[in-house]
Amino acid sequence: MPGNVTRSSPFGLVSGIPQQKSDLTLVVTPANPFAPEARKGQLHIVVEADQDVSRGRDACSLVLRTIRRVFYEDPSFSVTSSLRKAILAANRALYQQNFNAPPQKRAVVGLTCAVIKDRDLFIAQVAPAQAYVMAEGRLRALPANAEWGGTAIPFRSRALGASLSIEPDLYRAVLRPGDGILICTSNLSDLLSREEVTRLLRAAEPEDAVASITELCRHHQITDAHGIVAMTFARLSPAAQASPFSAAGINERARLALGGVAERLARAGADIVWLLRGPAEREARKRAKAHRARQMEEEQRLTRPYNEPPYSANPLPVPPPLRLGEPPTGGPNHRSSSVAQSPPEMPFAPSTLLGEVSFRDTPAPERVIDLSDTPGQAVFSRYTQMKRPGAHPFSRPYEDRAHLFTRLSGKIMRLLQPRPSAPPRALPRQYRSTGLSYRRQSPPFPWLLLLLLVSLVTLLILYGTTLSREQALREADNALTEAEQAVAAIRNAPDEATAQERLIEAEESLAALRSSDLITATAAHRQRYEELVREYTRALAAVQKQTYFEDLTEVTRHPLPGGLFDVVIVPPPPRTVTDTISFGFIYMLDTNAGTLYRAPRTGGSAQPFLRPEDVVGQMSVGRVRAAAWRIDNIVAVAQSGDSGPFVFYFRNGNEWRYTILAGSEEWGRVGERFRAVNYEGNLYVLGAVRNNVLRYLSGEYGSFPLPWIQHDGGRDVGSAIDLAVDGKINLLMPDGRVLIFATNSAGERAFEREIPVPQIRPPLVTATRFFVTGPPDSGSIFLVDSFNGRIVQIDKLTGEFIQQISAPPDGPITLDQLFSVFVDESGSRPALYMVNGGQVVRGLLPDRPRPFHHPTAPTPTIAP
Repeated sequence: MPGNVTRSSPFGLVSGIPQQKSDLTLVVTPANPFAPEARKGQLHIVVEADQDVSRGRDACSLVLRTIRRVFYEDPSFSVTSSLRKAILAANRALYQQNFNAPPQKRAVVGLTCAVIKDRDLFIAQVAPAQAYVMAEGRLRALPANAEWGGTAIPFRSRALGASLSIEPDLYRAVLRPGDGILICTSNLSDLLSREEVTRLLRAAEPEDAVASITELCRHHQITDAHGIVAMTFARLSPAAQASPFSAAGINERARLALGGVAERLARAGADIVWLLRGPAEREARKRAKAHRARQMEEEQRLTRPYNEPPYSANPLPVPPPLRLGEPPTGGPNHRSSSVAQSPPEMPFAPSTLLGEVSFRDTPAPERVIDLSDTPGQAVFSRYTQMKRPGAHPFSRPYEDRAHLFTRLSGKIMRLLQPRPSAPPRALPRQYRSTGLSYRRQSPPFPWLLLLLLVSLVTLLILYGTTLSREQALREADNALTEAEQAVAAIRNAPDEATAQERLIEAEESLAALRSSDLITATAAHRQRYEELVREYTRALAAVQKQTYFEDLTEVTRHPLPGGLFDVVIVPPPPRTVTDTISFGFIYMLDTNAGTLYRAPRTGGSAQPFLRPEDVVGQMSVGRVRAAAWRIDNIVAVAQSGDSGPFVFYFRNGNEWRYTILAGSEEWGRVGERFRAVNYEGNLYVLGAVRNNVLRYLSGEYGSFPLPWIQHDGGRDVGSAIDLAVDGKINLLMPDGRVLIFATNSAGERAFEREIPVPQIRPPLVTATRFFVTGPPDSGSIFLVDSFNGRIVQIDKLTGEFIQQISAPPDGPITLDQLFSVFVDESGSRPALYMVNGGQVVRGLLPDRPRPFHHPTAPTPTIAP
């Protein structure tokens, strides 16, 4: 029975709101003594995705489900082996899901798994992940970041779902009462120092540590964080240990005794179940136990050192070498005695004349090795002895060589003598076939029949292949006809709801066509398929108002590998300005590095324009937080230090000048939602103070700002993520709603109206940025949906959904890291500049799609 009790408390912080349960954490505790969790131990998992929560939620849920199922279903008694198998299975499942998903919907996941079984702690990690363990009198960070003496790990280097080859990092420790662990997402690693983690894990209860972590995140403006705090306590409370015979001591000890009895009853019940299952399963269980016992014995034997044999002064004798035969010694008499006497001549058997050997024939003389000659001489002597009849087996080498020349000269003389001619025959000679007369001759091999059989099989294969191809072409033709009918039915739909249903049917038909290789087998089928895809695209644009960029091009790219832009700013056309040099560039802000870049408007490389540690006057530039266009040039807002004042930088000719924003010393550290927008020379700031927007009047940046919103109408302005000013204040909420504030008839700056989230397919879940065009009484709002890689255009006055714009599916550029958008209306057709990770791409705004019931002219086709 274990002597410790483990209590854990998960926590989650979503958009700054604390939650007791999180979708990115999992704590599995045994519900009863018979549950698998009681055998394997308590499982604690924290996962995180490389994208926002909405994009990686499905991937994280898949990883959590797979690890829990495989870990507890694995029959192995090793916790480390089961944990490794579960992580590998989750990686395969996530990799398969990413392989079948489009690039913009793929996600990779990092995780930390902790299993507490009795007094043992097992940890498995796949970066990025973070864990802090206080055990065995030491505090360790797994992995150790820069503050703890380690190095940073890139996210995609080892995360789940990026590759089929993954190997988790495994750790093990022994927990005692008072020890604890903290596993959390990697974004908290920079906030948790050694002293902070010690204070958290020394708390009285896990809930107290969770409350401290939540307060720490709120102080550092961390809006999303997840983790689990687990602590180990003794089974007996301090009061029960101090006074064993008190009420608390008696009650707790009685409860422990009842738990032990219940555990023994559980083991007895398991034995009864095995008795009821039958002798075959009991025998299999015994064999499994014996196999495990042998494995443990083998492991123990391998761990024991090898015992060397003792030294002996009298070692065992070496065995004698093999005897290869006695060499010939003595004179001729000795050699002649070794030769066996030939037996008397016997009559030959009849089969001897036919080439067979009788068992009565004289046996071959015993082979004796002659060690007196060299190997070459011995071979030559044996050859001559075998060829010479009646030769002595042990003749001298010079005698063998002389006899050889004698035989050669005799053969030459016989060849020179004329041969007698054959006597005349009365009958012609009859030649018999090869072989003995009394053996059965096999018939000749039927090569002609084999050739005919191979030809027949080849013809049948070709005929079957032709029939199969014709059948496949007919099926492809029927599938094309059904898909054409399904697409044509979309135009005949009576309403939009029916058109949506028929659009789904047409999409399924097209998916079935794409999986077939015979769609493009013939020119006619290929032409019909391309026309069908064009008609489906038009129907999709009409029903779902889906359009695509036709001329998407790259304008510039981040000069640093892995660098990311946040916003792009395009100057308007110059009107009353004579110095137009700054109008020939576009400006990009990298908020991670705090650097402002610029690049030629027609395209080119990006160059730093204002970056940290630049000197402007007597001021060292800090981290650039925001940038905007002010009448004739670019302006920027930077912060000196982490919590210092904010400085307003502007251009004066070819030089930078600055002004410290009054009152910015009290803003402290701002979050990622800090925005600064310039409208008619006035500077509007979001994220500096809570639930309001500050306004600096033009040219009075050294004077204290005024809160612009006087009455918020009960709306939560503090959760706004973006700001736009067109004479009115437009605030973007995380779910895609737009709040509009304006000056009413009473002169009060208050809430005016709300533009709801457009109802589109697929639905808009989260919005990251937006852009507002036109004056207050006209124009459009462009919402950025990073999860689906699209831009949603709605009407600013009515909130009507106009269209959703994406990159072409088969185009060279994919908007898989879409961050923000800027709409340039200076041309005859608006142009959209989009930040796609580390690149800026440009595309013209597509035409507004026609309604689905609007007739379209048929596309001319070319006869095959």
